[in-house]
Amino acid sequence: MTTTVVPSPPERIDQFVDHWITDRPDQEFLVGPDRRLTYAEARVEVDACTAALAAVGVARGDRVGYLGDATIDFFIHFLAATSLGAIWVGLNPKYQAEELAHVISDATPSMIFIAADTTSLDGALATPTVNEAYGSAVPTIDLRRSGLRSWVDATDGTTDVDSLRAAVESTDGAFIVYTSGSTGRPKGAVLPHGGVNLSGVIGTIGRGFIDSRVICNLPINHVGAVSDICIRAMIGGGTIIMQDRFDPALMMRTVAEEQINLWGGVPTIFQICVAHPDFADADLSSVEHIAWGGAAMPFELIQQLLAKTGASRASTGYGSTETIGGVVFSGPDDSAELATTTVGFIADQTELRLVDDKGNDVAQGEQGEMLVRCDFLMKEYWNRPEATAAAIDSDGWYRTGDLLRQRDDGRYVFLGRNSDMFKSGGYNVYPREVEDCLEEHPAVAMAAVVGVPDELFQEVGHAHVVLSGDAAPDAIIEHVRSHLANYKVPKAVFVHEQLPMLAVGKVDKVALRATSAPGGQYG
Repeated sequence: MTTTVVPSPPERIDQFVDHWITDRPDQEFLVGPDRRLTYAEARVEVDACTAALAAVGVARGDRVGYLGDATIDFFIHFLAATSLGAIWVGLNPKYQAEELAHVISDATPSMIFIAADTTSLDGALATPTVNEAYGSAVPTIDLRRSGLRSWVDATDGTTDVDSLRAAVESTDGAFIVYTSGSTGRPKGAVLPHGGVNLSGVIGTIGRGFIDSRVICNLPINHVGAVSDICIRAMIGGGTIIMQDRFDPALMMRTVAEEQINLWGGVPTIFQICVAHPDFADADLSSVEHIAWGGAAMPFELIQQLLAKTGASRASTGYGSTETIGGVVFSGPDDSAELATTTVGFIADQTELRLVDDKGNDVAQGEQGEMLVRCDFLMKEYWNRPEATAAAIDSDGWYRTGDLLRQRDDGRYVFLGRNSDMFKSGGYNVYPREVEDCLEEHPAVAMAAVVGVPDELFQEVGHAHVVLSGDAAPDAIIEHVRSHLANYKVPKAVFVHEQLPMLAVGKVDKVALRATSAPGGQYG
């Protein structure tokens, strides 16, 4: 068996394909329901798409929108546009008109490629914000009937793109990812080629994403789909099986049919798969590594997954859109317990600090806001210099807004967002701590805690749970009361069949706060 050598970070993202053409041209790279492309075949399609984009006027620095799902065409289009130096913007078909209008009017793409049906785009393009941003109709190219390849074939793509590609520098923006906007209107983080490539190489090696066969079914407007799954799999010489939407039955069938060895995603995906009727009889024996990010994985859930698959490794990572993925991740020999209770060690070529609210470093073992400095941070927030300066100081430290503490063994524990923290009776309550305690109850499969206004205590915690067994709300509250201080104990428990989710797979705590109304079960 030959040893896979991960390439050094190149100037442009698409150049990873060239490395594997030399090493393994006939290996499958991109797999979809209608076709399967080797690395060599994918390079041909990327080059043809690049020439077509250049022919219709796409140039370095232009923003190019792509509204679609996780398909082969999405990644071909992404590699082609970024190879020209254009800044690619993924648009989610599930977005409402107002959400699409915000991204389009903010990024002002020179053209938008439409590859998926949505009822929101026409409404978005007709909004005052888009009309004001463009002053005329937004150029669109409809790919829904014929697909990307037919458009490429019908376009006079005779432009010599070699000189155009040669002008692209590693500091150029490659794509814009709009943050979730939990603390305001979403901001567009511009992620540069060099940072994406370096982060990808470090993460691919550090988390063992080498020679992997993975499924991509996350929204393409999220760093998880583009960078964490597709780019890392490409860097490690792997194969990406594209699925336009998440479907638990299809995902589990695909694991068996495509011999998936790296099963990755957000915890919600795994939760839904385990709860599905097909899980009991699914053949998941090809899975060697279960990897997740974006949220904490309940220990009971990972135990079920490891028992079912026989996987030898479970790992998590912590990072953000602005850090282009993980800056902390599990060690190669970490147990499932460590992977669910910590987010691991500092990544290579990364500096971290934990500071108090005055910017002073906290003592070992104390909680603090994590600051990150590395060569794979975002370039800027698009058109928001003040927000960029507030996020990254003059010494290059990025303020994550996340609270962590470092254990004596060097691993970090994620405590939650600064914005999630609430005060109850003058005490700080960190929802992640309470959620961990709730998920230790044998009947609680998943939990989310939010702070809501209270006349007496200023704020109190409301717990929203999904149950895997029988448990009365008062028994759940008593479980927390026996483990945590009284001010941390939720004052209400709401039981859900499924927690509301953002498009990126994280719990929608804004929606939970809105539903935390009278009628919950109080302790």
